[in-house]
Amino acid sequence: MPDLAVPLEQQISLLSDCQRNPKYLAQVGRLLIQNGRYLDALDHLERALMLDADQPAVQLDYAVALAGTGDILSATLLIDGILAQPGLDPSVRATLVRAKQRFVRTPSAVLAAPTSAPFTLNLSANVRYGHDSNLLGAPALSSIELTFPGEVVQLPLSTTNTPRPGHYLRTDAKLELGRQYPDGSRWELATNLMTRTSPAVPDANTRQVELVLEYSQPQQNSWGRYIGANLVAITTDGGTRYTTQGLAAGLQLSALAAALRSTCSARMGLELHRSDLVSNPILSGHYAGVTGLLACSAPTGVQWQLSAKGGRDYSQDPDRPGSTQNLTSLRGVAMLPYTSATSAASTWVLETEYTRTQDSTGYSPLLKNGEPRRTDRITGRLEYQRPLSNSATATLGAEWSSQESNLSLFQVKSWGPYAALRVIW
Repeated sequence: MPDLAVPLEQQISLLSDCQRNPKYLAQVGRLLIQNGRYLDALDHLERALMLDADQPAVQLDYAVALAGTGDILSATLLIDGILAQPGLDPSVRATLVRAKQRFVRTPSAVLAAPTSAPFTLNLSANVRYGHDSNLLGAPALSSIELTFPGEVVQLPLSTTNTPRPGHYLRTDAKLELGRQYPDGSRWELATNLMTRTSPAVPDANTRQVELVLEYSQPQQNSWGRYIGANLVAITTDGGTRYTTQGLAAGLQLSALAAALRSTCSARMGLELHRSDLVSNPILSGHYAGVTGLLACSAPTGVQWQLSAKGGRDYSQDPDRPGSTQNLTSLRGVAMLPYTSATSAASTWVLETEYTRTQDSTGYSPLLKNGEPRRTDRITGRLEYQRPLSNSATATLGAEWSSQESNLSLFQVKSWGPYAALRVIW
């Protein structure tokens, strides 16, 4: 049993021996809050609740840590969830009510910790090494059937156009900057730089830059607003150059799901974006559609999310093969905390997405006599994440993709395992 009176740094040094002791984790979380280290505190308090969820005092500390990072809305909803629990000690209930009243003014007032800064800055880097069975996303075809008036011709394909497997190294660097206001509104700016290199298939080498800016006005138990813009630029050593600029706006709701003992959020809105394939302009287009999202998280660390969208991608060039394209998709993500007698608290992540696209006109008269193209794509990802320290997480995972189509040229499959290391500051 650890001595809970020792200083913070000595406490943290005991992590490897006491990582399954909820009392130890809760104490370290509280000390981190008192030192203004809210993000680090969230990690320890979350693990304490995974080991013993029925701890109102630790749930309160978790809410304080959330408020300290600027997420006042989630903190307040979590307090509401604790207050809704039957049989709550009256003294604890009174403390919770006072905490809820003080969060907007000074999120850390409950523990007399330093007031959180109006800006939050997060930096992270991720390095992944893996194998991909189809680095260039090519169809597994040795020949293709071409339809001419009165005859069908089987045309052999070069082996350079078949799937090419190989190892790859991917690096990501991300910066997130947020500004929280007392009324709950928030500005968020995120930038991400990504590179992927594969010595075996140099044409698959990719560089990507992404920029996202969003302003939101969440309202507790009522609809608020959000609006955002994004920019993505992709280049490959194979000659592909692609950019997209987008806008999104809509309504969002954050509320307590008492039956689930969770805080949930929902969004519904519109998306507009323009895609420019600079290396092949005839394929460029602009998209308009609707989107929806439902996400829930519990103090124990369980999180899940469902999102859907549907819309139309209009061609910029009237000669684009297939012309206007209808698109629908459904995506699900689940994060499940996991503990065992021999390992630290870790997380399983499962993500899957289904996408259907349908052209409005024939893709080419040489493919099935001009039949409109239809594709059904399913992607998936399974990860096991284990923290190595307060700032580093190791990951083992696998991802796969299968695209079926009425035109064999667009039947594509790939899969591969990977290992990754993520560091945050």
